This record gives sequence, structure tokens and C-alpha cells, in this order.
Amino acid sequence: MKNVKASMFFELIREYLCNYLPNIRKRSLCTVKTSRDSINEFINFLQSTYSITIFEISIEQFNENEICKFGNWLIEIKHNLPSTANLRISRLQAFAKYLVQYCPVEFVSQISRVREISKFPEPKSKLPKSLTIDEMKILFSMPNQNKIFEFRDYCLMTLMYDSACRDNEIRSLKLKHITIEGNIGILRINGKGNKIRLTPITEDVVKILEKYITKFHSNRKPDNYLFFSNNKKGTKMSNDNTLRIFKKYSIRARETYPSFPHVHNHMLRHARAQNLYDANMPLPMVSKLLGHANIDTTQIYSVASVEKKKEAIEKAMFGLNSIIQKEELWYEKDEATIKHLYGL
Repeated sequence: MKNVKASMFFELIREYLCNYLPNIRKRSLCTVKTSRDSINEFINFLQSTYSITIFEISIEQFNENEICKFGNWLIEIKHNLPSTANLRISRLQAFAKYLVQYCPVEFVSQISRVREISKFPEPKSKLPKSLTIDEMKILFSMPNQNKIFEFRDYCLMTLMYDSACRDNEIRSLKLKHITIEGNIGILRINGKGNKIRLTPITEDVVKILEKYITKFHSNRKPDNYLFFSNNKKGTKMSNDNTLRIFKKYSIRARETYPSFPHVHNHMLRHARAQNLYDANMPLPMVSKLLGHANIDTTQIYSVASVEKKKEAIEKAMFGLNSIIQKEELWYEKDEATIKHLYGL
């Protein structure tokens, strides 16, 4: 670096990303990645806004005013959602908390104010996109199981749905993380924040999984990834690959069912959670299955269930004055709706 302040700033960034977060704070790879991406994006903002090189960036520019401008730049120029801008800023605020411990004393006040930046208001959360049970059946019928890699895709999709795991959680599974005893299957999942949870899978999916392991893992090496790159057996399957898989079968489904939705991998997690909740699995149990640290995150599925009831009511009462003429028909035998009506 051409100046001492710039050199010091980037040394602190390197120490924060390469040692402090992963080794001292034990943060997950996902947290380290979003932190790195946020700092990189802030550097891109400074370079593009002020036409400067990276060698001209120093700790002096890491201040409240520039980070507020950065947030506006993300929304107005990069067309990010407020939630994305808030995430980027929150990662910079976490970095600021680290910086105040190690920066020269003359910058402590400046960096401390970064942590006081307010979030952008976010629109009310939309209900997560999900799939009905019928749509799930259509999706699972698309792979030709007689073709070896389409059978792999079928196994991946059914396991992702049955376990309600995140895409990365499934792709990170190794054979040693899977326990099968008879018809009982358990996955040892390394979730967000490196939190371990044990996730059961159903008997039908155990059979599919055993068949897959026989075909693709004849040596059954414990440290092998369950789903691996086509080119390198020891390499974890990429996120791009799973995205291509879902895109492929969504397109295939729409050839027969034109209204079939565009499916992405996270929709299976939402679908499983919603279908379990609709089948009367208690919300705290759904929350544990999903690995949510806070049950409030899972609450969205109860909201979605209410929305489904509302839609069903409107369809059933179409053309009638539902408030007066047929009010009692839709809830008189629906205990869940009665509880909602009385705030239970």
C-alpha cells in the first residue's frame, strides 16, 4: 500500500476475515462469506463513486457518512432490496465493533458512530413461495429414474424435501453424517452458526437413499460427500448445480403442466414445513426440524395457513354474502380456525 493508513486498514480486514471470524469467534463459512462480500461491496462503492484505486482507500473512509451513502447506493444504483442493504450494513457494523478494539485511538469515535446507523425500513414480509403436495408429486415424477444421473437428481430432491434441510446443508452431507438402521434414517446436519441437529427421514426416502448410495458410493468411504461434482468425486456439489437441477425439471414439468411454477431449491424446504404444519405438526416441532434459532422465524407458516383458509373460504362462498348468509358453514367444524378467532 502507498500509505500507512491504507496498509493498516487492509491488514485489519485480512485479520478480521481470515482469523477473527472463523477461528476466534467460530463463525460459520456463510457468515464469513457475507462479511467478505459486504466489505468488498463497500470498497467497490468507494472506487466507483470517487474514481479512486484500492490503494487510495483507508480507514478514514470507513465512517458513518460514507456507509450511509453506501446503503443508498446499494438500493438506488445496484437495485438491491432494503433487506439486502440492511444485511450489508449490519456486516460492516459488526466489522466496526472489531475495528474499535484495534484501530488507532483517533479513529475510535468515528468508527463507533458506524454502529449507530439506522436500518432502512423493509416492506412487510411476503409469504414464502411454496409448493402444494400435488405440485411436489409432479416435480418428483419428472426425473427418469432409469437414467443414473436423473436418479441422483430424484434422490437429492426427495431428500431435500423430506428432511426440510437447506440446500447447503444437503450438499455438505458426507456418508459419515448418515445413520441408517433398518427403516430408520437420521441425518447429522451442520446448520447455520455451526449448530448440529439430528434430522429424521421417512422410510420411503431411506430406501431411495440406500439405493443411491449403492449406485454412487460402492466403496462407502465415510468422508465422501453424499452428492458430489460430476467431474471430481471428492468435491462437494456446487450450488449452481442444484439450481440447474431444479430449473431442468421445472421446465420439463411445464411442458405438460403450463402453469407449473418456477421452482428453486429453497421452495422444497418451505413446502415441507408448510405441509407438516398443515398436517397439524406443532409449530415448535416444525421449528426444531428446520433448525430455526427463534420460533418467530417459523411463525410465517401459521400465517400462510390462515391465508389458505381465507382463500378456501372465498372460493366456497363465491357469489354469496358470506358475512350474513353462510357464515357458520366455514368454521363450525374447524377447530384451528375457531382458536384463531378467539386468539388461541
